[in-house]
Amino acid sequence: MATALDGIDVTIYVSEIDTHEILFMNSYMKEVFRADLTGKPCYAAFHNSLSPCSYCNNRKLLDENGELTGVHVWNKENPITQRWYITQDRAIKWTNGRYVRLQIATDFTDLKNMEDELRQAHKMESIGTLAGGIAHDFNNLLYMVVGNTELALEHISKGNPVYSNLEEIKSASLRAAGVVKQLLNFSHQFDQQLILIDIVIVIKDALDFLRSSIPSTIEIQKQLPDSDITILGDPIQINQIMMNLCLNASQAMQENGGVLKIIVEKIYLNEESIDNFTKLSAGNHVKITISDSGSGIAAEIHDRIFDPYFTTKGIGDGSGMGLAVVHGVVNNHDGAISVDSEPGKGTIFNIIFPVIDEKPEVKIEATDEIPHGTETILFVDDEESIADLTKQLLERLGYRVETILNSVKALELFKAKPNYFDMVITDMTMPQMTGTKLVEKVKEIRSDIPVIICTGHSSLIDEEKAKQLGIDGYIMKPVSLLKIAKTIRTVLD
Repeated sequence: MATALDGIDVTIYVSEIDTHEILFMNSYMKEVFRADLTGKPCYAAFHNSLSPCSYCNNRKLLDENGELTGVHVWNKENPITQRWYITQDRAIKWTNGRYVRLQIATDFTDLKNMEDELRQAHKMESIGTLAGGIAHDFNNLLYMVVGNTELALEHISKGNPVYSNLEEIKSASLRAAGVVKQLLNFSHQFDQQLILIDIVIVIKDALDFLRSSIPSTIEIQKQLPDSDITILGDPIQINQIMMNLCLNASQAMQENGGVLKIIVEKIYLNEESIDNFTKLSAGNHVKITISDSGSGIAAEIHDRIFDPYFTTKGIGDGSGMGLAVVHGVVNNHDGAISVDSEPGKGTIFNIIFPVIDEKPEVKIEATDEIPHGTETILFVDDEESIADLTKQLLERLGYRVETILNSVKALELFKAKPNYFDMVITDMTMPQMTGTKLVEKVKEIRSDIPVIICTGHSSLIDEEKAKQLGIDGYIMKPVSLLKIAKTIRTVLD
């Protein structure tokens, strides 16, 4: 029997039911545990325990009459090999005729990892569906906030204290739009555009903004280099990393206060250093360290903190998306992230991005006034509030504007007087007829009519697809009046 068991490539051992003493290990199991542990208690040899395991089946293998109860199947991760096994326990008669336990355990770690990855993929798919579903409505709401704020700003002098408050509302709304865009990036529903950025400046700006959001009982210590460090990245997403990690850190210290430390440094990674980072290559990198003196993270949940929806916070205190977003952003930037934490000893996050040996392009913002016009525009959107707001904004710029809340009726109006309009601006997601279908019908009537798509979000259209469909301009809500005005003039002129 022993010879037959030695030829099987699964872990097999036999032990006493009462004393747990190991009577036999097959050759494969000796290789896995790198020792012949015969004679030792199984709980000590295979589980580093001082007493029988709480889930031990020994007392279940025989009934009260001493009869066999069959096979008992269970699965668990082994603390020594750190592999997952599906285990079968049963009682058999040993050489002297007494009953002993036979355990056969099959390693299914790789299969479990594949299952975990599939489950993660399903989570990401659900996040993508959620993100796409809310983006359109949320961006429409933000468009209303931005637009009405800009209208209010026209009636208040810059010296009025309210003026700066309104500017903050506008700025916060546009940042909120960036958060939506970042969520869409995370769920792979948005074309990510990475550019050359000075990450030191981006982090400085994020920390300046965060200071007002973090209690004064928490000291912020910064160690930032004087020279710039260029990476290929999205400044909104880098800002989101800083927001999530620093606010998490402050929440971990909110009861007793503490120190939040941010260190940014340039490092060089050689071939040996990148062994643990699948996405990194040898060369120059930037390392961002965010540490706190808070409550720390329990070891048993280290592997779960980046999972979507996972949170240790109470209802209303967190969605479980913050660290998942951070992990997604780091991956999108071909970077790496690690965490080092112990309960009561704080938490340290290290993020590494590849450095680019180029300088970011310095953009000089134009200071010219918002361009005006006198053309006639047909604006189509099924949201009455958006149609009314846009009409007000464009009429302030000198345009004549007709608004239609139904794309089918808009097509009928355009058919009736195709040469009356100088431009059509349409939403994408509308009942009965989508924006792109309306554009197609309008272009069939008059091929030279300039058309702009203005959308909160749609999985059916983006800027590249708009160009391929012959659409002259593409605007993603929410957007400032300056952006709308410049896009209109660019298309018309």
